[in-house]
Amino acid sequence: MQPLTDLFTTHTGRPHQTLEALPTSGSNRRYFRITAGEISLIGVHGESRDENRAFITLATHFHKQGLNVPQVVAVSDDESCYLQEDLGDNVLFDRIKAGRNTGVFSHGEKDLLHKTITQLADIQYLGARDLDFSICYPLPAFNLRSVMWDMNYFKYSFLKTT
Repeated sequence: MQPLTDLFTTHTGRPHQTLEALPTSGSNRRYFRITAGEISLIGVHGESRDENRAFITLATHFHKQGLNVPQVVAVSDDESCYLQEDLGDNVLFDRIKAGRNTGVFSHGEKDLLHKTITQLADIQYLGARDLDFSICYPLPAFNLRSVMWDMNYFKYSFLKTT
């Protein structure tokens, strides 16, 4: 993934030492953890410039609103790839595994779910403040068809796999 490693080198001033492919989730973008010593960033490559531009713009907007999202730190000139903060391997799905397996969630798992739902509400409410919705991909607003497509995508891509 030469464009990503080049962007990493340009941004950090250091050549990469490792390039680790990460699982995809929810889009056609490909994710990589790129490191050099103590520096670790997530590199993203996507074929759709419009989708990349939407993500970059939304992430930048949400970060300016004080929301807890990874910051985009570098973007290639052709917008085919970008680098963002590496927040680690801590995934909510894994953190609540015991509760999912038993059907009984611990106090800590419930607290984590509550915090997550609160942050999602913040993203919806605070994230919409001063947002230019025309940047949204693939449409600036959801219609019934978009909602149904997303619901089916969620059902078959996430619920059926658990």
